[in-house]
Amino acid sequence: MILNKYLAALLSIGIVVLTAFIAIPEADRTPATIGQLVILALGAIVTYLVPLLESRWAGLFKTGSAVVAAVIAAAIPFLTAGGITAVQVAVVALAALNALAVEVGVQVRKDDLRLAA
Repeated sequence: MILNKYLAALLSIGIVVLTAFIAIPEADRTPATIGQLVILALGAIVTYLVPLLESRWAGLFKTGSAVVAAVIAAAIPFLTAGGITAVQVAVVALAALNALAVEVGVQVRKDDLRLAA
């Protein structure tokens, strides 16, 4: 039950940590890559802090914040450097995976709440 309650945030934090392990050791320690990681970390914090809505759109803000973080992570390299490197593409791909993982966590929690009722 506790794992289900925090699954969206745990998945998000896990993916951010995985992304950091992939991006930081590479030679691509540019401000854009660091900015991407900061945005993903902020997205994970928002995913943890925002509650589920009591409606059909229960995960609107949780999943929405992860999607917005992925879009911003994709835009940062183009805005700062005018292009994107292979490592930054991997960060964006993991950001998209993060959004999917958050939605899975939301659906698990929503089903858990439905069964409890």
